Amino acid sequence: MNPSQVIPLPDPQLESHLSSKADQRMALDIVEAFAKLASEKGIRSISMSELAKQLRISTKTLYKTFTNKGELVHEMVVRWERRIHKPIDNYGNDLVATLRYWVKVWVENDARYSTAFWVDLKSDYPLLYKVYVDSLYNRMDAMKKRLTPFLKDDIDHEFAWASYFILMTASSQPKTFKKVGMTREQCVYEAFNFWMNGAVDLEALRAQQESEQLAI
Repeated sequence: MNPSQVIPLPDPQLESHLSSKADQRMALDIVEAFAKLASEKGIRSISMSELAKQLRISTKTLYKTFTNKGELVHEMVVRWERRIHKPIDNYGNDLVATLRYWVKVWVENDARYSTAFWVDLKSDYPLLYKVYVDSLYNRMDAMKKRLTPFLKDDIDHEFAWASYFILMTASSQPKTFKKVGMTREQCVYEAFNFWMNGAVDLEALRAQQESEQLAI
């Protein structure tokens, strides 16, 4: 797809358009089916006719609901924004529980998407990709701001954060978790626990959170 064919970002606020569909339940089913195919094959390799066949509906019915794949990608990114990449302040005071929740939703959602999907998203839908990446980095910046004061004094903090990204990314890859005989989720949690125990002063973190709870 050349730049002139790239589907533009439908609106800057990333509002879902599912409520405007005549059959909202079917529209949601279409988005979910598309997301599953995209996670395995990427975006470019999916045809609307293949998606219709998967859903056992006619191509005409599909096009009446979504006129192109760009609309489907848009709805996927909207869902990420609403369900996954909320600011850290939207969660409770238990920072460790918040981080573990992020790990859970990340491994159940983002981590299962193939390399082909991310390449297609970045190349063909750059504005939607930017929304996703900006949201992800904003979340990580908030996490770093909250957690950095509790990193151990005898380690380099920049290295600690660099290793976090490397560990989490590598542990989610099939070549890693299959090699060690784990599921993706098990491997990612092991990597997370390994990093937390090695980089974070957990006693100081727990003491601070207990103090905050008492102050409420």
